[in-house]
Amino acid sequence: MFHQTGRCVLKKWRRWMVWAAALAVLPLRAAQPELLYAVNFDDPDVRAAVDKCPFAKVEKDFEGTSVLTVTVPPDKMSDGNPVAVVIPIDIEKIGAAGGNLYGEGDLKFTGVTRPMYSWNGVKFMLVFKSEGKEQYPDFNPGWQTNCGTKDWYRASSSTVIPKDVKKAYLNLGLQQSSGTVSYRNIRFYRGDASPESTLAKQPVPQAKYTVDLPVHRGVMSPNRFDEKDFADLAKWNANLIRWQLNRPLDRPYTLDEYKAITAKKIDELGKVLDAARKHGIKVVIDLHPFEGGKLILSTPEGRQYLVDVWKEIATRYKGHPAIFGYDILNEPHSRNLRPGDPTWPELAERTIKAIRAIDPVTPIIVEPDQMAHYELLEYLPVFEEPNIIYSIHFYAPGQLTHQLDPKVKPILGYPDETRGWNREYLRKNLEKAREFQQKTGARIYVGEFSCIRWAPGADRYVKDLIDLFEEYGWDWSYHAFREWQGWSAEHSDDPAVMDPVPTTGRKEVLLKAFEKNGK
Repeated sequence: MFHQTGRCVLKKWRRWMVWAAALAVLPLRAAQPELLYAVNFDDPDVRAAVDKCPFAKVEKDFEGTSVLTVTVPPDKMSDGNPVAVVIPIDIEKIGAAGGNLYGEGDLKFTGVTRPMYSWNGVKFMLVFKSEGKEQYPDFNPGWQTNCGTKDWYRASSSTVIPKDVKKAYLNLGLQQSSGTVSYRNIRFYRGDASPESTLAKQPVPQAKYTVDLPVHRGVMSPNRFDEKDFADLAKWNANLIRWQLNRPLDRPYTLDEYKAITAKKIDELGKVLDAARKHGIKVVIDLHPFEGGKLILSTPEGRQYLVDVWKEIATRYKGHPAIFGYDILNEPHSRNLRPGDPTWPELAERTIKAIRAIDPVTPIIVEPDQMAHYELLEYLPVFEEPNIIYSIHFYAPGQLTHQLDPKVKPILGYPDETRGWNREYLRKNLEKAREFQQKTGARIYVGEFSCIRWAPGADRYVKDLIDLFEEYGWDWSYHAFREWQGWSAEHSDDPAVMDPVPTTGRKEVLLKAFEKNGK
């Protein structure tokens, strides 16, 4: 998907700031992270890498800092590999293998066109091989910061560097986009210790349950409340809805703005729960701020809000018969945490304890790191508290499920034996989650899965996944119901048709699966 093409770097040291307020929330483990590597754009080897990219240059800014700029004309835009400066990093020499690596840098871009895939555009990415397989961790993640125009901002993320990695290649440039992007102050630090696998413990801890619910099958919620939606889902025989406490996607939002939006949605929950009860549907209450939980995880104030908002929800709605569970944070990602911040499992534990002090029974749903990644359940602990449900999201392969622009051709389909995309591919990708279930006795909930409606064979993809969920006894909710037409099971396979139709292949798959639900 990505490759090594071109080369570049950065310079300027800034002291690491530790918020005093963080001490009031959770203690930091390290006041100063260990610097492993800083890109020096004045270094001859780095300059040689820059020279290999015909669209790159290094200039001094008004402060005397060396800034790398990559400008890709529209006729030179690549549909495949990045047009980028590629800087080799000796992972073995800097001692980064076998641990977490935290990277950060200052980025600015102008007129960057929207890429074919949402994970492309502006790249601040490492490329390395582990066990023969290439990996591409990006330190500028997030669809709102990969195209368009944006003044200087700090991009950061972290990744695990496997023990067998000797070399990596830093890609700085554009992929599937034209425009201009600039970089300065690129640095890599030793991250916090890699999490321990729960499955490596002897004996393996066992999850505890005092609530015995049958398997539930349903959908993700619309973006607004309408009781008719619940009545229609009852006719479908769905018995679960994952109700999003989300925000609009029109622009970035501040924590205070998200708090205000969520406060209104919490007030509305009473109507949601009452309508669900009336129509025989259970509700997962889902805190859904987008961007890997950035608004929640990236500051001490956000991390305190995570606890406070769930204390409020539990206090107001505990005991309501329509509640299936509390999904404490949608798609958390440790890229939003800096070295020394509390880890996601620590934050989840703290939130669980706060809820349990108010509501000792209602199931609490916890998602693993890296956007509820299906292979990372084992790096969550088996929490001591009872009735913890472990949730994953599944959109693999992303090249199939997330073909968000139907104008981009060809549109890939499923199954595709030339790419190895079939039911066994899906089963293999779910092996880690299945192993976690079998060894810990944990209840598994697939909170999201889907395939873009205009992908040929999307109905077969959805059916194959549901068949596996049923085989494993997992709860699930299809993404999504009356939210965005691209995911809608009520819209046809033709992207030009924007109105719902009486039936589709995907809808028929869901209706057949919902027949298993009791009422």
